Amino acid sequence: MTDARQHAVARNLPLLVAALTTAACTLVLVGHKSGWVSLPALDAWELDTVDARFTVRGVQRPADDRIVIVGFDDQLRRQAPEVMQQRAGWARFLLALDRYQPHAVALDAFFAEPEAVLPPATVTQVDAAVQALRLAPDATSTAARQALAALAAVQDATRGDEKLAAALGRSGNVLLSALFFFENGETAPAAPGHPEPSGLRGARVADAAVLDRPLGQRPLRAEQDVYGSLPLLAERAAGGGAVNVLRDIGGAVRRMPLVIEHGGRYYLPLALALAARSGALGAGNPAPASYATGDREIVLGNRALPVDPRGIALLGWLGPTGTFAYVSAADVLTGRAAKDSLRDKLVLVGYTDAARDRVTTPFSPVQPGVEVHATLLHNALHGGLMQGTPGWLGLLAVVGLGATMTGLQLRRVRQKRAWLVAAAGAVLALVWLVAAQLLFGRGYVVEVAAPVGSVVLVTLVSLSTALISEGREKAELRRAFGHYVSRDLVDKILADPARVRLGGERRELSVLFSDIRGFSKFSEQMEPEQLSAFLNEYLTPMTRIVLHNGGMLDKYIGDAVMAVFGAPLEMADHAQSMCSVALDMQRTLSELRQGWEARGLPAVEIGVGLNAGPMSVGNMGSEMRFDYTVMGDSVNLASRLEGLTKEYRCAILCGPRVPELAGGRFAFRELDFVRVKGRGGVVRVYELLGEAAAGNASADRIEQYGSALAAYRQRQWAQAEATLRRHLAGDGGDGPATVLLERVLAMTKDPPGDGWDGVYDQRNK
Repeated sequence: MTDARQHAVARNLPLLVAALTTAACTLVLVGHKSGWVSLPALDAWELDTVDARFTVRGVQRPADDRIVIVGFDDQLRRQAPEVMQQRAGWARFLLALDRYQPHAVALDAFFAEPEAVLPPATVTQVDAAVQALRLAPDATSTAARQALAALAAVQDATRGDEKLAAALGRSGNVLLSALFFFENGETAPAAPGHPEPSGLRGARVADAAVLDRPLGQRPLRAEQDVYGSLPLLAERAAGGGAVNVLRDIGGAVRRMPLVIEHGGRYYLPLALALAARSGALGAGNPAPASYATGDREIVLGNRALPVDPRGIALLGWLGPTGTFAYVSAADVLTGRAAKDSLRDKLVLVGYTDAARDRVTTPFSPVQPGVEVHATLLHNALHGGLMQGTPGWLGLLAVVGLGATMTGLQLRRVRQKRAWLVAAAGAVLALVWLVAAQLLFGRGYVVEVAAPVGSVVLVTLVSLSTALISEGREKAELRRAFGHYVSRDLVDKILADPARVRLGGERRELSVLFSDIRGFSKFSEQMEPEQLSAFLNEYLTPMTRIVLHNGGMLDKYIGDAVMAVFGAPLEMADHAQSMCSVALDMQRTLSELRQGWEARGLPAVEIGVGLNAGPMSVGNMGSEMRFDYTVMGDSVNLASRLEGLTKEYRCAILCGPRVPELAGGRFAFRELDFVRVKGRGGVVRVYELLGEAAAGNASADRIEQYGSALAAYRQRQWAQAEATLRRHLAGDGGDGPATVLLERVLAMTKDPPGDGWDGVYDQRNK
């Protein structure tokens, strides 16, 4: 190849690479849609984008108040646990619910096995004993009557199934749940003509056209066995429906089968069976359903519900827990529920306590399972189901967006404007995302992961090809530093890459350590999801305070925060900024604590250690990996001071250099001389009380404590005690004064020897 041709190829190499990348993305996507290639990560990403689109769309309120969830919640478990545990309790609940006159009720619960309060043999013995007592010569005696009454009570307790059946029959509008088990390659589906499951009256699709379609265009087929309720109960119920949900990658529930094939017949979900009885769908009550194998809709009454070729629908989630109206089953039992809260409503009854039936949804990782059925019911009544778009639309987007990115690789376009490629890629991806979100708001779900992923891939490949030398080096440096240092520092490093080296420089800086007290203890009492959410809720505002005041977030150490002031950019007032951050942290924590206490979360406290002094700052680590951080004795002292806050029962402790640098704006008081753990020598420690303009409260604390501390150091125990008691009488919440008083009392009782130097030895790190 001649030099001219080589030069031409080199000039057009980004164009060629972009075209090849676009072609590769298109072929891979075709293979994935055809089943030749499996890309579970792409599917998972697409599902994540659906969740994100729900979040961006925001919470939607129900279109009306017809749907009500009656929760078997923690309140019921505390007040009437027998309702959850016994069929007689369920019967009592249904009778109480019936008094509110709901339009129809669906129970998201199963009663598959006969209730066994006592072993069958014992029940037989009780029945025989009752019969024998009734025929006994002394059957009218007091003892016999008491025995008969006791045995009758035992008999009554064993008749929970009969009581529940009677309650179902009396209500006449209660639907029961059924759970199908799908074929999985190892099990065979129910053969045509298999007996119809009991309790599914009203759920069968009467007008069904069973067409010969490929397996990928047929509804999910169920095995012979169906998990439902006892025939005794199913016969007295008004009908039933399936409660099967589909869990996607990651376990979230976004889809539901709207038709399930069993023995050549099709059945509807419980929510659709309830919708059919609502009277809002027209064409009779219950409204009839029709479906043909492979169709992209199910007709229920006068509504056409969109589904995929397998009869699976994408739920249109409204919001998180509490979006629908909730009524506690305990309030229904006691009659405390509002009289009109359930009248003529479509009521879904399910477990909403913290211990069971939780699902992951686009809005919450732990949402009550009954809300899945409430969502489908609302979607059916108000046309809220999402609709997928043809697969060719995603392919067309990949080709079109890739071709646009390829055209931008022309030399005359990108010459002297290398940033244009990245900007164009971002704009194209954003345009597609905005278009997808607008369509999502209208109920259409278009592919996002593949089109946006292809744009990102083409952009990255073309950029990496075009910017081989200097651009590549700067991109590497930006990726290496951009996530943990300020943008100004990144720009300086890019201007002088030689600064990226191991080791550091010696400078006087300020460093802050904060830590939640007792975090390990109460974290053991939280679920991992709850703990993660709690930490995010705490760390986000704390980090914001650090960054807002010009600090650098060095790292998180579990629940602890380490921040540096005066680096990487020089800051003349680094100690003052650090003090402002410490006080803002305490004020913000107080606000957070009010919300936590209202939600039953721990009322946590934090300790903050501050120090200023010489330290080494720069890139520390190995040649393979390093971080921009600070090291030195001054850093270690700040960490020890944070631990000392527990022993002095105060919020913020400082090293001696901090008051020297920031004393003009803030009020400090000397607390003690301390030998800190793991460090030689003695250090004078101070407490940061607040802004210097805080007034007499800070001045009184400083004066009273200072007098007591002087007396303490001179072994004048009585004088120190009297001063401290006077001070604590007006300021009982002064932790350091309380600690010093305890120490004075101990030394009054057992005076130290001649070698005592008044220095406190830190007990714990």
